[in-house]
Amino acid sequence: LALGIGSRAIAARAEAQAYFVAAVNHVAGPLGLVPVPGGVLVLNEAGDAIGAVGISGDASDKDEYAAVSGVHAAGLKSHPEAPAANWREAGL
Repeated sequence: LALGIGSRAIAARAEAQAYFVAAVNHVAGPLGLVPVPGGVLVLNEAGDAIGAVGISGDASDKDEYAAVSGVHAAGLKSHPEAPAANWREAGL
């Protein structure tokens, strides 16, 4: 939540700049970042982050689908706005 991006974006950042995620995890401690899809930001109508939802238990893309669906079912917006297009194909 503090970074203002969902965990899919953190995963992409980890691939592009591994040192960044390593540094943030060092500062954040044992509960640091989990750089895989499944965590999404909850946004208000203005697009401001007001919370976050994290799902774990299936393939990461399916976790993200569940999180995005839940946020939208509550009448709120999410970041990312939609899960990965191929989420159904994700396997453990």
